[in-house]
Amino acid sequence: MPFLERPEGRLFYDVTDIAPPWAEPRETVLFLHGLAIDSDIWLPWLPTLAPHYRIVRVDLRGFGRSFVPPAGAPWSMEAIAGDVRAVMAAVGAEKVHFVGESTGGTVGLWLAVHQTEALASLTTVSAAHRGGSIARARQLRDDVTRLGMERWSEALMAQRFHPGALPEPMWRWFHDVQRRATPHACLDLLDMLVKVDLTSRLGEITTPTLIIAPDDSPFVSVESNVERLRAIPGARLQVIAGSRHGIAFSHGEQCAGVWLDML
Repeated sequence: MPFLERPEGRLFYDVTDIAPPWAEPRETVLFLHGLAIDSDIWLPWLPTLAPHYRIVRVDLRGFGRSFVPPAGAPWSMEAIAGDVRAVMAAVGAEKVHFVGESTGGTVGLWLAVHQTEALASLTTVSAAHRGGSIARARQLRDDVTRLGMERWSEALMAQRFHPGALPEPMWRWFHDVQRRATPHACLDLLDMLVKVDLTSRLGEITTPTLIIAPDDSPFVSVESNVERLRAIPGARLQVIAGSRHGIAFSHGEQCAGVWLDML
């Protein structure tokens, strides 16, 4: 398993490169997840995309197999974007097709505004461009302390997925990873996220952008995604019916098909 040494600790990433050598150009897709989960949420996308692209999946700092910053350590979009760029350098990718869900998608928008040269395309999944607009964000944060991680995760599962949206083994795996997330990492990430506001910069984005949105996320409304669609020149939007905030996992194969068709 590859680890990359960052100033604060080790960052985990995984490379899947099974595209045949005659499939040129061998472009790279880099995936970044959001709160309290890890990069294995992208595994349902791989059967569709791995025959055509080199796939790089990163565990966001604070989660999964990556280092956990100490409680109260500063979190910033710049630092997470720095992690992304460091992984890109480690795998020899000057540009990537960036796919981010939730917080990972917000990081992608930040990159598209500030470091557009790094992106061949941008796809956001269940993501917001304005952290303060995320419904229930402060309640989500308060519940970490009030409920404890086990009950917090159980409550969050109902907000991520409709009943029956996942087979039982997938539901259990997701809940198990989520409940074992470090509480202060969840709190610190949410504190950072609610302060982010890229609204005034969206019109500057020149990266080809695809927005994949659930129709029933309790955190990021369809209207918020439409606002981004209208602000980013040439952006495209696909709303997937019958899905909640965890669409990147519950509808991974469908999302990958949309990505392949539209980009």
